Amino acid sequence: MLTIAIVEDDDGVRVAYADLMSSYGYEVRAFGSAEDFVASNCQNEVECLILDQRLPGLSGLELQAQLKRQHCALPIVFVTSQDDDVTRAKALDSGAVHFLNKPIDADELVRCVIDAQTRGASGGP
Repeated sequence: MLTIAIVEDDDGVRVAYADLMSSYGYEVRAFGSAEDFVASNCQNEVECLILDQRLPGLSGLELQAQLKRQHCALPIVFVTSQDDDVTRAKALDSGAVHFLNKPIDADELVRCVIDAQTRGASGGP
């Protein structure tokens, strides 16, 4: 079973994403903050990260940069309400596979996770 991580501070959204991905057969590790994700030390145990940009503490972009510094090539799908060209460009230029705007289409999120896993398995975007 493939495992994905979700970092989303909104409890309802996090649960909805987790339920959606579980319904597609994924094992899900869900976190309310970037710090909780880092503390779990599960970066090497998941195949994809669904990541919110606006988080308390470390932002999604800051977590992405930290993972990159640690040479963690975890494929990232950003899902955020912060839809501006600068944020989108930073995320994608730093290696994010997809950048989705809330509210999201559930089928699109699933397609993006599958694509991210495929790219991650092949060695990158």
